[in-house]
Amino acid sequence: MKKFTVLFMLLFFLYSAEKSIAQCPGCLIDNTITTPGIYPNTLPNGTQGQPYSSDVTFVMFLDTSGYTVNYFKILSVSGMPFGLSWQCNNSSSNCQYDPAVNIRGCVKICGTPMQTGTFTMNVYVLTNLQTVGNFNSIQQMTITIVPGAGGNSGFSFSPAQSCDSAAVHFNALIDGTPNPTSYSWHFGNGDSSHVKVPPVQNYTTPGDYVVSLETNILGYKITGVHIASLQPGWSGDVEEPSSYLFNPDPFFEIINSASTNLFTSPFVQDSLSANWYNLDINLTAPPYIINVWDLDNVSANDNLGTFSFNVTGPGTIPFSGSAGTSGTIDIISYSIQSFTHYDTVHIYESPAAVTVSTIGQDSVCLGDTVQLVSNGAGANIIQWYNDTTLIPNANYPNYTTNQTGSYWVRVTNQAGCTYESSHQNVFIVTPPPTPSFLANVNMLTCLLTGYPLQWMLNGVPIPGAVGQTYSITETGAYSVAAKNYFGCKKSSSSNYLPYTSPAGIGEIELLNAVNIYPNPTNDELNFSVNDRVIGFHYILTDCIGRTLQQGVINETQIKLTLGAYEKGMYFLSIGDKTNKTFKVLKN
Repeated sequence: MKKFTVLFMLLFFLYSAEKSIAQCPGCLIDNTITTPGIYPNTLPNGTQGQPYSSDVTFVMFLDTSGYTVNYFKILSVSGMPFGLSWQCNNSSSNCQYDPAVNIRGCVKICGTPMQTGTFTMNVYVLTNLQTVGNFNSIQQMTITIVPGAGGNSGFSFSPAQSCDSAAVHFNALIDGTPNPTSYSWHFGNGDSSHVKVPPVQNYTTPGDYVVSLETNILGYKITGVHIASLQPGWSGDVEEPSSYLFNPDPFFEIINSASTNLFTSPFVQDSLSANWYNLDINLTAPPYIINVWDLDNVSANDNLGTFSFNVTGPGTIPFSGSAGTSGTIDIISYSIQSFTHYDTVHIYESPAAVTVSTIGQDSVCLGDTVQLVSNGAGANIIQWYNDTTLIPNANYPNYTTNQTGSYWVRVTNQAGCTYESSHQNVFIVTPPPTPSFLANVNMLTCLLTGYPLQWMLNGVPIPGAVGQTYSITETGAYSVAAKNYFGCKKSSSSNYLPYTSPAGIGEIELLNAVNIYPNPTNDELNFSVNDRVIGFHYILTDCIGRTLQQGVINETQIKLTLGAYEKGMYFLSIGDKTNKTFKVLKN
């Protein structure tokens, strides 16, 4: 695999973020497609380290929700495997398309992918609608890059490159069948083998490993034939009437499966055994026959035995028959043709370990941000993720977010090897609901419960004013702030309230003696007062301060009807110069 310099890698990555890449021109539109969408949205597989090219056709819609589409614009494509880039067929117009002119367009994906795996690519599209204006959308495509295979005319292997380690499969490609073929492998890792498909080879350390294979197509030849004994059928001929007076003149011939005579030996005169040395008989078209003869000059030659044999390797092949002829054949192997091939397995080192941390706190209140930083990425390409989602254009060592999530980075070095960092959790804490309060003369009551409170005057916290209620003592703009467990605050709007001096002690005592029953109530609410309270006013309000009933107390027993109201909390205020407020629960 060709190595890229760090500078080239950085330039390539930055170029990939642009709207079109000049290295991928000339996509073809599939005009048979009519339904809006991306075709195909699952691209054909690519192979690591091998050139890739694929065309994607997209069909635009003319309107959406009744609004006419003015134009589409491809903004960017992210999430590609390293080494691939893209270009639209309308790059001269910045990838902007008018569906009223043509509803189709295309994008070419091309390059040499350096990473393996399945990748989801996000296509960011801006759509401009008549009247409505712009809105953004994301279309997705997937592509799988399989490990690259290496090879030559002598052998293949896969993968040809990997990160950190690899288990590589090899296969010899030359087979001389029917001639035997021998193999001599040397894998560069200290191992060797002599079979066509050797065991899987493990490479556990980054480096370049040179692999060699010597392939020999072998032939066999006969170098010697030895006859130890001959059957007695050779005698009785005119020229050899008796075995007591004469001996045979033996010779042999070698016949292949095509009935071709490969060799006929010279005869040995007057002998019951014979040896032929330094023969050079090339054997072709197995299996074979050796015929042993007695040479006769007058009568026909006598056949002293026919024996079939096959050759599976060098050595000595015996032959014998029940009639008495026996012997051996000497076989050697030799190389008809030899091939030597070399190739290299590349094991690249992955990037060093990378961690992600925060500068400052990892938890902040809504509206604030958290700054994340990757540590140890060096000059490698960086891509930030939130959980499993790629963050577009987040390719720098630092990343600032205002979203809760689990953040990490994938770094890629010049060989296409990656490292995934640890995860860093970020929490954006939601503040409490906005508090509100009611004012009853000089008594302020906060309607929000369950949170720590702080009353403020003219925007300044009032020391010790942290209860559900606060009795004002001076004129000013009052507000109340609530905070949650993390300290996130939410303040009410300020209300300017005039200060009214409280009534005398006697009036307060009269109001303290008011009796309200039943409370809680389903319908009727009664309250009894001292006759000195006759002439005071009463007012019934809901939890947001709306007046429901009011009047003048003209007798010591007053009855109110609450049946038409929703369940919940209500407030009954009674007073003259000062008021006292009672909580009423309707169930």
